[in-house]
Formats: sequence, structure tokens, C-alpha cells
Amino acid sequence: MRMLRLTLIALAAAALAGCAATAPAPATTPSPAESPVESSSTPEPAEPETAEIVVDGSGFSLVDADGATTFTHLWPDEVAPAVAALTEAFGADPVMSLRDGSGGHYADFDLYTWGDFTLGDAVGLEKPRADYFLPSLVEVAAPEIEGIAVRSASGPTVGSPVSEVVLVTPLVHDGSDYRVDPVDPSLVPPTPGGETTDMVGLQADDGDTTIIMLKAPMLSYYPF
Repeated sequence: MRMLRLTLIALAAAALAGCAATAPAPATTPSPAESPVESSSTPEPAEPETAEIVVDGSGFSLVDADGATTFTHLWPDEVAPAVAALTEAFGADPVMSLRDGSGGHYADFDLYTWGDFTLGDAVGLEKPRADYFLPSLVEVAAPEIEGIAVRSASGPTVGSPVSEVVLVTPLVHDGSDYRVDPVDPSLVPPTPGGETTDMVGLQADDGDTTIIMLKAPMLSYYPF
């Protein structure tokens, strides 16, 4: 009997020891390493920089280093887009002023000037811009502005020798003014009393040796 009791006590102790054993900790899954988040947006390509401004009888164009035209302004166009394009090209806002036409053949002009480059906008017109002979204009007094070359479509610009200009055809020569790059070459040379066409004006110095100003548009001849 004593032996049976001892056996029961031993079995009970073994059972209690099993319950007291620490259950193993649950296995933990290591968190995956964080990977960088890739942007889904593609960077915008940089706008091509303007290398030159080319002026002809119909207007002017901004041209990049590859020779591609990036912007064109025609004389009857509203000037706001041209002001924005030139501001970006020159990297500065223009200086604004007013030119009084004094009620004559010329209208008043709002002028936008970047150094030696001026864009003029005719204001207060009493007829559509396309019907006015000078709805906008440019005047250039240097061969380049802020590193951007400015030239006529045929090549001559401020600083060009007159001896180079006179080789351009067709050509109108009137005193110290030389006119090139007509919209309609068939109207050059002009016939007084006939039709006119817009051209680029190249003004020479007093000695008639060097171009000191590029102006456009200029009529092939002025009937007034």
C-alpha cells in the first residue's frame, strides 16, 4: 500500500512539472527590407534655349541651336504670347513705355524693351489689326541681346557692312535705309502708286558704311 502511494505521488509530481514547462515562443517572420518607392512621373524635358531671333517681312521667329523654330510672331498677332516668349528667352522682364503716335499715320505704341531689343504693340486702333499697316514692330540696336543673335532672314544685321547688304536681292535702297526680305518679292522694286509689301529695314550710319539699326516691318515704299 505504501508503495502504491509513493508511485501516485511521483506521477502527480511529473504531471505538475510538465504543466510548468514554458511553451516555446511563436516564431516571428522577419519584416522584408523596405525598397525605395519609384516615382511614376517622368521629368519634363528641358525647353530648348533660344540661339537666335530671325526677322523677316512677315514677323520674327525664335530659333534654337538645332535650327528648329520654337516660336513665331506675325505682325498682326496679339503681342502677349510674344512678350512671354521673349521674356523667357532673355531671362528678364521688359521695361515698358509708351510711344505717342500724335494722331498721325502712326498709332500709339506700347513698347516692351529688353536692352537693345524693342517690341512694339499698336494700341487704340480703330480697325482690325490685320488691316493696319503697322500692328506691331521690332527695333534692334545690337547684333545680339543676352547672348541671343538677332538677324534678318537674309543674314545682315546690326554691325553688318553696307557692302554686304547691297548684295542681297531683292533690295530697296532709300537714302540710308536698306530694305530686304519682302513678304512678296514680286512687288520689289516698288512701283509708286502700286501695291506695297512688308520688308525688314536696315538703317546705316551717317557715313553709309555700317548698319546701326534693324527695324521691321517697313513698307517697300511709303505712299504718304
